[in-house]
Amino acid sequence: MGTAISENNNGRERLIVPAEPSHSSQFPLARLIQLIVLLQTERCPNARRLAEICEVSRRTIYRDLAALAEAGVSVLYRSDRQGYQLAQNVFMQPPKMEEREALALLVSCRQGGSGDDLGLSRHANQAIDKLVQCLPEGMRTRLLAAAEILSDALDHLELSPIRREVDDRILAALTQRRQVRLRVRETGTSVVETTKLGIYRLAKLHGFWCLVGRSTRHCRVLLIPLDQIEQVELTEDPYSIPPRFNLVRFLASTAASSSLLLFSRPPANDAVQASDSLGD
Repeated sequence: MGTAISENNNGRERLIVPAEPSHSSQFPLARLIQLIVLLQTERCPNARRLAEICEVSRRTIYRDLAALAEAGVSVLYRSDRQGYQLAQNVFMQPPKMEEREALALLVSCRQGGSGDDLGLSRHANQAIDKLVQCLPEGMRTRLLAAAEILSDALDHLELSPIRREVDDRILAALTQRRQVRLRVRETGTSVVETTKLGIYRLAKLHGFWCLVGRSTRHCRVLLIPLDQIEQVELTEDPYSIPPRFNLVRFLASTAASSSLLLFSRPPANDAVQASDSLGD
């Protein structure tokens, strides 16, 4: 049995559908369940990754994805991420969370956050409190005991209205995958530039949040520190992230070329070790 695809969302997503009638009983049920769990927990795994985990050939994975589609479990191929994900209209039971995973989230939420948290610290703490209440009784009791000891970060700062508006519009651009028009000022100077940017990554580098994306004005990918952004306008223009864009390679290039920075503060030579907080 082969597979057919149906495109949508400006060609970035392709719906996996069965190409011809088949019988799902030809495929082990355990592997199909394993595929669903992988599609829930991994970030757009490709066929090679799925085949390695399931210990089968990629041809078998393609047949299994078609079997899932025939059973009503819609799977999309994301060309911009070169991998698969469950369609948004597919609701599955959330995978089990391990206690150490929940504890890691609790510690991160309690100790993270300051005036440089993109305005999300309070929401993160509310989310982890709700999550803890939904856990099994024994795990919930142990995590609540840990929560009493883990104090909130002591350096919470109230964001200015301008800073809050900048952060909110950038986060909106991420979720809607729309370009933003930026007004950027070099720190400590009167030099101002404007550009329209398609955001490829939002990353925290050496303690500073930065945007990495393609500037329509400069016709290249740039790194822009958030603290230099004075104004953000959300446009209606969509964009796609190149499938092969890699933050680590870009940062290595940035360390060697200041032309990849809109203004100052190039990352140090060890920038390739920087954490990519909201991207890969």
